[in-house]
Amino acid sequence: MVYKPKRNMVGLSSLKKYRLISFLITFVATALVLPAILFAGDNGPCIECHTKQEKLNVLEKAKVDPISGEIKVASMLIDEAIYKASAHGGEDFFCIDCHQDLDGVDLTEGHKPNLKPVDCITFCHDDPAEDYLQSSHVKLMKENNKDVPTCKDCHSGLSYHYTPLGEKSPRDVPRGVDPLHRRLTVEACGSCHQDYLDSYKNNAHGQVTSLGYTITDVPVCFDCHGKHKILNSSDPESKVGKERILETCGSCHANANASFVKHVEHPQIKNITYYKTMLAAIKGARSNPENLKKVIKNPQTILCIVFVMYIGILAFTFSSFGLHSLLSWFAIVRDERKRKGHADEEQH
Repeated sequence: MVYKPKRNMVGLSSLKKYRLISFLITFVATALVLPAILFAGDNGPCIECHTKQEKLNVLEKAKVDPISGEIKVASMLIDEAIYKASAHGGEDFFCIDCHQDLDGVDLTEGHKPNLKPVDCITFCHDDPAEDYLQSSHVKLMKENNKDVPTCKDCHSGLSYHYTPLGEKSPRDVPRGVDPLHRRLTVEACGSCHQDYLDSYKNNAHGQVTSLGYTITDVPVCFDCHGKHKILNSSDPESKVGKERILETCGSCHANANASFVKHVEHPQIKNITYYKTMLAAIKGARSNPENLKKVIKNPQTILCIVFVMYIGILAFTFSSFGLHSLLSWFAIVRDERKRKGHADEEQH
């Protein structure tokens, strides 16, 4: 005889009630929230008006920056193709995420007079803003009484190059992986760090980007130094510091090791100032031998010496070849003249 355990009818009944209540709650919540979700996820009404000049009462509007107080003219016209390709044009990003929800508002006379101002930092980008403001990059600038770049100094600058609407369309900032975005960030960094831009163009990475190849396989400034949390190399958290440089290089170079990361990313081979520093260290060797040791141990010095030797060998080789060719030509001319002279003598 097989034993069959009795079912707990009370427990089963309670389970059914629990499932029924859960279903009802889910159904009611979905019914209430779904319309809002559908409306919030629809950029159609906004795009319908803001892509056609004839449907806009005002094409441009003066706006006051809520942080800096700066007055700028903002375009009300949107290029739909450019917007959808931008960082803000994704499927999970909607107009009313930044702008006021105008559901139910009479728009026959235009928008409400007091739309809430768009504050990029408060709305979405508080984390990168905090990282940026706490970075060594900003601290050093403040210590040296230099104007600290704002978000728009870099990001609006990108949109200025990216779209014909220029600075009037900061919403059209390209995505971070966009080759154009990556190329323009090099220009943005280089506008302040000209020496580093020049030295970057002397290494393998910079030579490739100078040819226009700024895909994600070729590192630009922020791939190594960070996007917002830019720290001095002496900081343990710096991406190019001793503690993390192997990790940073290893993100692209799978076989990176301790020897690999000794590679000089910003060679000073074409920087006259560095050669002057080397000469000054040699001249002051007796009075300041430690400075000379420091300069000699610097990988830049070895690289510069090798570069000078390389250029010297090239110059010697080509000049020798040129001199040899020139002397050979003179010899040929001389022999031709002698031969012609002998021929004339024989005729007479």
